[in-house]
Amino acid sequence: MAYRKKISTTISPDGYTFIRRLIRSGKAKNFAEAFDLVIEESLRADNRARLERATAEYFKNLSPEVQAEEHELVEFLNRAAGEIDFDE
Repeated sequence: MAYRKKISTTISPDGYTFIRRLIRSGKAKNFAEAFDLVIEESLRADNRARLERATAEYFKNLSPEVQAEEHELVEFLNRAAGEIDFDE
């Protein structure tokens, strides 16, 4: 079992209601698990935002030659995806 840190704090009434709802719905067994779920979701959102920024920065700084290569790759992948029969 991973080492856990003990904290003592207060939360807003809305936060309390949300945490209780997570527990009642069965998504969390207790307050600690509910807080972990909320924190994990926040971390995922932060990671997605950092990836979006890094991706935008990457494409913003591409040379025209590399932009052309990226465009060719996208076109190839679009054609290839169009040939896939997802119903098989």
